[in-house]
Amino acid sequence: MKLRLMFLKFYDLYNLVMDHSKNPLRHIPDPLSRMWIMTVLAWMWCIAFGIYIGSVIYMGVSLVAHLALLFMITFTAAVFYDAEKRNDSWLLKLRKEQRYK
Repeated sequence: MKLRLMFLKFYDLYNLVMDHSKNPLRHIPDPLSRMWIMTVLAWMWCIAFGIYIGSVIYMGVSLVAHLALLFMITFTAAVFYDAEKRNDSWLLKLRKEQRYK
């Protein structure tokens, strides 16, 4: 499978879980509030795993890693959303390739 198609499938999977128009947080009108709630949820999971493993150091590293991961996922989704909204040709070409494979 081409790397681009793999990233497109990742984007589609992201939309199933994290898209504000599809997940239960869609009822919150402010997108910034939704992002903050997702960040707090990620931190809560980091704390839970940190407590489970028993390491405060791991918990801090996990908090930073999850914050970075959430930021990059949000940034990537924003770029893809903008490209899809503007009907950029590269995204349309990838969609056509995906349909025929």
